[in-house]
Amino acid sequence: MSKQAQSPQPMAFAILRNTHEVLRNAITLMDACLDKGDLDEFRQEWGNFRRCRRSHVAMEDGAVFSLLDEVSGGAITEAGFMQEHEEDEFNAIKVEQADSADKVAQAFATWKTHQLDHMAHEEKIMGPLTMKASPTPEGRGKVVHERLVLPAIEYGDFDWYLAFVIKRLTAYGTAQQPPNVAVRVFAWGLQHASTPTQWESWKKIVQDNTSNEIWQEMVVQFQIDTEGKITD
Repeated sequence: MSKQAQSPQPMAFAILRNTHEVLRNAITLMDACLDKGDLDEFRQEWGNFRRCRRSHVAMEDGAVFSLLDEVSGGAITEAGFMQEHEEDEFNAIKVEQADSADKVAQAFATWKTHQLDHMAHEEKIMGPLTMKASPTPEGRGKVVHERLVLPAIEYGDFDWYLAFVIKRLTAYGTAQQPPNVAVRVFAWGLQHASTPTQWESWKKIVQDNTSNEIWQEMVVQFQIDTEGKITD
């Protein structure tokens, strides 16, 4: 007898994972800009990438790395992710300092190789560790609220970040998920890591930056229009 399919569960840590997919898509778009020699469009997309990534790194450097170190006996420190972030920033500055199309392309190629390797490295190490943060989806939602969402809010650009991620997931989905699933996984995870007051504001950003079809699907199937799930 085959096992009955399990109903989807909210995955609060998907906030990190699906942001990686948005960043990968932005890299693909930047490659296309360079292929056609459009530096203005490249720099616009580069600016979007850098702004999104700064919020993402604020979550990781600000609390997630230390959290996962706590549950793993130091696996994050051993993996050297903070040093990888420093190298990424060094490479990114080289892209921004390049003063010709050829130099931009060369610097971008170096930066891209490191950035893609870094994200894959994080996913390999961090993905399994997130399940150790709490044994239940509800518990992981509380952990993500404290150790991911609050540092992102403190950084100060969360509303823009949220709108950008939702727009890109709606437009492109991910390599593994069509847009409706990619948006739902991110938004439903965030709802379970948000207080009612926070979600009252953020669900409007989600609705305004996705399609009506995806929004209605999330309302009917996942009650995305109800309150945030974090309570005192």
